[in-house]
Amino acid sequence: MTNIEFLDAVMHGDAAIVASAIETTPELVNCTCDEGNHSAFEIALNAGFSKVASTLMNTVGFDINHSGHNPLRLTIDLGFIELAKSLLEKGANPNYRPTQMSSALLLCLENEYFDVAELMVEKGAEVDIRNEQGWTPLIWAAIKGRKPAVEFLLAHRANLNVCNNDGWNAITGAYFKKRTDIVSILKDKGAVFSAKYSEVALLSAYQNGYLDIVNSLLDSGVSPSVSDDEGNSLLVLATQNGDLELVKKLLANGADVNATSEHDNPVLCIALKQRHELIAMELIRAGSYINQTDINGSTPLMIASYVGYMEVCQVLIERNAALNSLSKESYTPIMFAAEQGYLEVVELLVEAGANINLKNNLGRRAKKLADLREHYLIRNYLNEHGGRD
Repeated sequence: MTNIEFLDAVMHGDAAIVASAIETTPELVNCTCDEGNHSAFEIALNAGFSKVASTLMNTVGFDINHSGHNPLRLTIDLGFIELAKSLLEKGANPNYRPTQMSSALLLCLENEYFDVAELMVEKGAEVDIRNEQGWTPLIWAAIKGRKPAVEFLLAHRANLNVCNNDGWNAITGAYFKKRTDIVSILKDKGAVFSAKYSEVALLSAYQNGYLDIVNSLLDSGVSPSVSDDEGNSLLVLATQNGDLELVKKLLANGADVNATSEHDNPVLCIALKQRHELIAMELIRAGSYINQTDINGSTPLMIASYVGYMEVCQVLIERNAALNSLSKESYTPIMFAAEQGYLEVVELLVEAGANINLKNNLGRRAKKLADLREHYLIRNYLNEHGGRD
């Protein structure tokens, strides 16, 4: 019988003719069709003729690892699970995969054929097998959010930190796809973000409200010196949002205490303007420049005086904050305090030696500013200390 006649019998599912042909001419079992280069086994399975396929694979001389055809992968792909198991028992290579195709193991996991996958591992399947893009089954499962597959692979000691060709490992991919349940599983097993993406992951975690991931990344040694596309550092963002505990952690981990926002406002000034007093105190204790000005020319002491933060003013003065510096509108700290009605702050500034008779750009002194706002106690206090109209 010729190859063409044999393949025609296979194509039509004629099990008797196929069996008779390979009994007399065994070499026919591995022949291929000229059109499409399909093997007899592929033709049988694609047509759904599992009995013919079984006859072929049980023939002495059947190439169970037929190069370019991969009988094992085909049985899994088409769902012929029992045939796949039989091929594995006969010695099919569980790690063979054609070019530009996923491994047979990944295919099993994708279809959740876990009993076949278990047998494949038992027969030598490598759980960390990579494709041309460097994806392992674990990276694929993590990115796709396939929790059972992830758990199967971890149970078989899949390497948590293998990266694909773009530098992504499983936890990085899971995180950026927002597979938070997978991220938690991988973290519990000791996974760490790939170095290439760890800082990006840190910023993204904060922006998406995953503070547990933020803390975990910082604890693992990821640098806190990361900024968003507008140039705002993580410390600036945390300060703007009033996240005191994160600010503390960022400072402890070496964040730049003198970072500025996209608008060139120092982080200390931001904390005070946003009325985050405790954060301001943390920044001062961490060594923030106390005379650095914002885009309005305001120093931290000016802003603290404006919002009436007595303790902050006291600490700034103790650290030699400039008492008489001028904002762009020629306001001094005592002018802000007097105009806003903070008598204790005014007293503190006077006792520290602030000049109470400087004028703003409208020609008004601190005493006049207090009088215009009807802060008469401040007006009288300044008058008693030599304040002029």
